[in-house]
Formats: sequence, C-alpha cells, structure tokens
Amino acid sequence: MLNIVKNTWALFFGFSLICLGHGLQGTLLGIRSKVEGFSLGSIGFIITGYFVGYLIGSLLIPLLLKRVGHIRVFAALASIASVAILIHSLFINVQIWFLIRIITGICFAGFFIITESWLNDKSENKTRGKILSIYLIITFLFTGLGNFLLNLSDPKNYDLFILISILLSMALIPILLSISSAPEFIHPKRITIKELYQLSPLGLVSGLLIGLAHSSVFGYGAVYAISKNLSTINISIFMFIISFFGALFQWPIGYISDKIDRRILLIIVNILAAILSLMIIGFSYISIIIFYIILACYSGMCLPMYSLAIAHINDFLNKNEIVSVASSFALVVGIGAIFGPIFSSFFMEYIGPDGFFVHLFLIHIILSIFGIYRLSQRDKPKIESQYVPLPRNITPAGMEMNPKIDLDKN
Repeated sequence: MLNIVKNTWALFFGFSLICLGHGLQGTLLGIRSKVEGFSLGSIGFIITGYFVGYLIGSLLIPLLLKRVGHIRVFAALASIASVAILIHSLFINVQIWFLIRIITGICFAGFFIITESWLNDKSENKTRGKILSIYLIITFLFTGLGNFLLNLSDPKNYDLFILISILLSMALIPILLSISSAPEFIHPKRITIKELYQLSPLGLVSGLLIGLAHSSVFGYGAVYAISKNLSTINISIFMFIISFFGALFQWPIGYISDKIDRRILLIIVNILAAILSLMIIGFSYISIIIFYIILACYSGMCLPMYSLAIAHINDFLNKNEIVSVASSFALVVGIGAIFGPIFSSFFMEYIGPDGFFVHLFLIHIILSIFGIYRLSQRDKPKIESQYVPLPRNITPAGMEMNPKIDLDKN
C-alpha cells in the first residue's frame, strides 16, 4: 500500500483538489441560481449543460489525448475550467451559464479520463483493485467535503467562485511537476446501444434510469435543499451525506450482490429507495435529524446502483469484453443524465420542492417494475462476475483498473 501511495500521491493530490472544486461548484451554482431569481426550469436547463458537456467530453477528449498528450490536455482543461467558473460571476444570464456548464462538463470529463488512464498506467495486476478503491474513496469523500467550503463565504458574493478557480489551478501543479511520463492512451471500442440491449435489456434500462437519478441527486440536490429553506451549513450536510453514505454502502451492497441474484438485489434496492423517497418527503417537515438519517439510507440504496448494474451486465461477458461494454454503458448513463435536472425542475415546478423526491420515487418504481419483468424473461447467469465498487463518474479508462478484467500487464 505504501508503494502505491508513493507512486500515485501526486495524481491523487491533484485529483483531490479537482473533487473539492467539483463538489463546491455544483452546489454553489444551484444555490446561486435560486438567489439570482432564475426559474426552476431555467435552473434545470443550466444544470443539464454540465451533463451535455460531460457526454461531449467523453467522446472528444480521447481524440485530443491521442493528438497532443495527457499533460498538455490536462493543463489546457484546468485553465479553461478555472476561467469558466469565474465567468459565472461576471454574466448573470441563463444562456451564458448553460454554455459555461457545457464547457465545464467537457473539462471535467477530461479530468476524470486523464486521471483514470494515468492511474491505470501506474497500476499492476495485483494493485489495480487497491488503486480503484482509493480512487473511489477520494472521489466521494472530497466531492462531499467540497460542499462544506460553501460556509467560508456568503454564496451571494464572488469569493467562492474565486476559490473554485484557485483549486482547479492548483490541481495543475502536481501533474506538471510529476517526474513520471504520461501514459499512452488507447480509447476502448464501444458496442452499439442495440447490442447492449440485446446483451442485457435490464442493464441498458438501468443505465438510462440511473443517469436520470444520479444527475438529479447531484445536479439538482442543492436546488431542492435551498427550496426547502435549509441554511448553508445544512445544505452542505445534505450534499455530504449523499456522497459519503453513497460510497459507504458500496461494500455491503457488493457483498450481498455476490451471494444472490443481482437482479433481485437491484429490484430490492430500488423498492427501498422508492419507499425512502416518500419517507424523506414526510420527515422533512418533522425532524431534520431523522430527515438526514433517512437521506443517508436513501443515498446508500441509490448510488451503488451504478456498480450493481455494471456487475449484472458483466455476468454475461467474458473478461476481455468488460471495458468495451462499460464504455457503451457509460454513454447510456450520460444520455439519461442529461434529462435528470430537467425532469426534476418540472416536478418541482408543479408540485413544489417535494416534487424532487416524487421524481426520484417514480424512477425507482419504474426500474423495479422493469426488473421484475426481466426476472420472468431470463434465467440467472450460471457463471457470475464479482461486484466491484465504482465511482458514479468512472470512465472506460477507469474501468481498466477493475481487477476482474483481462489486461496485458505484467
């Protein structure tokens, strides 16, 4: 473990700063949008821009990496992202903020792809699993901690935009000063969406609905929290609970999923998430403590769904097919993610703040029903893969750190 830390600390340090800035800016923009008086529909439109950009970036960045290399692309993206966040404070306009969020989404897709491919290059077969675990913990923990930076200044001021810019700029330093050479990037092939559906109908539908749910939770969660009149510190706690407990529940969910039919577990966690969604609505008016406890349980059901769906799809694959299929699955999740904030804004517009969890309730119910239907259409796989905890934003480059796949590494 010490050798792993020694060889990767610079990357993890830079990535931690990126996650801090990522966690802060997503929540800050949700709050600031409300402060500026944007309508819920406009806020959903703005937040969707990030996921549009992330999808574009996942397709565009690999081409740039092949052309000019990791270090130059990372430096360019960090500079662009650092400037982009400052533009939010200069132009208070829905259309401009939407375009900036697209740019930001492209940049962060690049950050994740570059970091993951670099970490994968530094790993060996016996260390890939440990590096992936460290990466998952840092992703969720520092993204969650970034929300507490909200309390350093009033979100109505410009200070927090400047802080995000500083964090993104500082993330450059360990990468640029690293003495290790940049890896050669090989963009994995994708199978078509039609082929993914033929391989696993439940996997494809899960990808779309998981994208809807996760983009709503992380993209629109702060808007829900401020609409419920939570204080800045309570908004920070709200978003941290989602990240922290979403990561914490990965391991028990994974242990159970390796013991029973994963489809049954996917149905169970969605039914529980649906029930908890309704409980959150009720207890949000009664007790903030109970509200947080139920929220922690909800995030523990909701966030591991990505890893659970991936593991279910992998049950039907050979080890050398996992990365290419994961690449297509990530594309499906990205398509679903684009619509999550828009649907959230629609439900909140017509129902009120509680419409946020009504929207999530419907997503989980639909996935539960489809999962029950698929149980009647297909037998349990005879040979199953093993569940591997994954960050929700992992790219195909990161999937290569999965210790359960075949790679030509010594």
